[in-house]
Amino acid sequence: MRFFTMRRLAACMGALLLVSPPLLTGCDDYDDSELWQNVNDLKSRIEALETKIGQMNTEIAALQKIVDDAVTVVKVEKSADGYVIYFSDNTTAEIKNGTAGADAPVIGVKQDTDEVYYWTITTDGKTEWLMAGGAKLRVTGESVKPVMSVDDEGYWTISYDGGKTSERILDAAGDPVSAVTEGSSIGSLFKSVNYDDNNVYFELSDGSIVTVPVRSNFYMLIRKAPEVATFVFGETKVWDVESAGVTKTLVSKPDEWKVTYADGKLTVTAPTEAHKECADLRGTVGITYFSANGQADAVMMDVVADADYRGETVGEDFTVNITEITDKNIKATVTPKDDAAYWYMGYTTQENIDNGGLDKLINDPLNGYLSMLGYYAAYNFLDMYAFKGAKTDFSFPGVLKGGTEFCAVLFGFTPDASASYPVPVTLNTEVMTVPFKTQEPVVINTVYRIDVSDVSWYGAKYVCVPSDDLGYLHGFVRKSEFDTYDDDAAFMKSRIDIYKRAYRDELESGALTWADLTFTETQTVVAPAYIEEAGATRMGLVDDTEYYVYAFSCTDGNATSPLSKAAFKTGKFIPSEECTFEITTTVERQDVTVNVVPSNRNVTYYFSVTRAAQQEQFDADLQFAVDDLIWTKIWAESQQITLSSLLSKGEDSNKWTDLWAATAYIVCAYGVSEDGAITTRPTLARFVTKGTIDQTSVKNAAASAMGGKVFRR
Repeated sequence: MRFFTMRRLAACMGALLLVSPPLLTGCDDYDDSELWQNVNDLKSRIEALETKIGQMNTEIAALQKIVDDAVTVVKVEKSADGYVIYFSDNTTAEIKNGTAGADAPVIGVKQDTDEVYYWTITTDGKTEWLMAGGAKLRVTGESVKPVMSVDDEGYWTISYDGGKTSERILDAAGDPVSAVTEGSSIGSLFKSVNYDDNNVYFELSDGSIVTVPVRSNFYMLIRKAPEVATFVFGETKVWDVESAGVTKTLVSKPDEWKVTYADGKLTVTAPTEAHKECADLRGTVGITYFSANGQADAVMMDVVADADYRGETVGEDFTVNITEITDKNIKATVTPKDDAAYWYMGYTTQENIDNGGLDKLINDPLNGYLSMLGYYAAYNFLDMYAFKGAKTDFSFPGVLKGGTEFCAVLFGFTPDASASYPVPVTLNTEVMTVPFKTQEPVVINTVYRIDVSDVSWYGAKYVCVPSDDLGYLHGFVRKSEFDTYDDDAAFMKSRIDIYKRAYRDELESGALTWADLTFTETQTVVAPAYIEEAGATRMGLVDDTEYYVYAFSCTDGNATSPLSKAAFKTGKFIPSEECTFEITTTVERQDVTVNVVPSNRNVTYYFSVTRAAQQEQFDADLQFAVDDLIWTKIWAESQQITLSSLLSKGEDSNKWTDLWAATAYIVCAYGVSEDGAITTRPTLARFVTKGTIDQTSVKNAAASAMGGKVFRR
């Protein structure tokens, strides 16, 4: 094939002038206007492409940044004809609304089996890796992004060195791809952009979806922060604060409170008792925080200040020293003057005392303290509830109400040991009352920061960061399943019930506690994955499906925090090969012969046999195929063989022997590339072994423990 440039055309015309002057003796004898028209038309078409090519290269640069782990998306704004993407490095990228191109090569990205994104190129509907020097081009790291252009002759070129040099893009037949043929056009690299509170979903022109978390590097958490923090006048408390991407903070506080935030510490000091008349005794402490690019958010905590009811109170007959007050109880040391006499201490509310209820509390014939102590004395329970001498670790039985004014009620008494039931009990001291107030209920404001990343068509990764040290449950759930529950509480109960059923015997026997079943600290989860210590796999996800990552605190089998969740959507599986499989099975007792015929005999593929009960745990055939391939790779490694040695091409068959009797099995066949990537949707076939006595061999029994699979040998 010949390639004519404008310079070469001009040279040819010059040769005509020199060699054949007789041909040019008259202007009417030769008309070159059509030739010049073609030259000018080519030039015009190339010039018309320049703006669109510039936009294409802009989108290539944006795509590189989108999948770069070092940079995150902080904001997405709609523009007149597309979207503006704001990145965490203070740069932006404009993406035009998706339009389909015709004939033009399409640059894209694809995550390979090593979970690294590489550049791809699609020509004539076929997608291949972009190769430079025989190696795939990484999208991230130090790799140079590809630069597209059109040469003087109107053919597409690509550069791997920033535009210094370039080479023509060839189609499947090895011919250069024209950018100026009739009907050709340049489309957008991006088909659509969607986003929610947690992620941005970039759908590329090939149908694949790249999911990027929003603001994952911009947050602030006050660790172990209660909903209401109780202070005594003048008290100082300090909380650890975790943050990322924060460049500026602004602290707010109630009047007369002192609040500082520095070096990851939030320090709060309550007003003194001398200033209580002009202070806000209840209010909110907040930190508003900002990122370098203007993003803002806030964390807040309610605070309340009150008198310090701890300390020593000296009465005529007793000395009471309250050493600790919580939202549920007190601790105190009680020292009587008469070590030989019985004494008792109970409690009532300050409101009851103010309303004259003290006498009834002591002397009511049915429910008063003296009547109660007489009952204890009659049945020899008195020493369980009353005391003699000093007691250093006194606390009330039961649980007090938080944020409530109480009075401790203390008195000495004498039981009439000579009397039968009911035993008369008389006071031998004055009744002493000691006021105190419980703290506000300590409800830890548990929240979970959930960052979702590495979203593909088959899986995702998330990092869950708790705000406290409470045990919690977390995991993936499909949005369609989540929506079947009436509310968050019902969903959390359903997750707890799963653990209750699975570990019922261990929980009832005490072999396990809920502390053993829940998680603390930051958790990182990748799906799918092989968990070596458990000898099990974590399932992959279903493609093109909405999911939540959830987290909530669980204490003693009860949900003890609000539900935190982050939404995302998996990408759509795009087969890189078109192929289906015809599967036939021939069963003989506990043996089966499987024959597979692919519709495309050039496709490398794998087929396996798995107990149907195992396969039915999956929500989709493709999800099962991902798990099947993981187990196959693990088994191949254990046998010190390569995965490629297990792959088939063209028609193939295999015989499995000594399977379980009267058991349903699934044959699964799917395309697999030499480097271990699934290339087609799977085809499944079911068979049942004969119902005679099992003859399962030791080696097949061991193999079947690996995900219920029996591997080829």
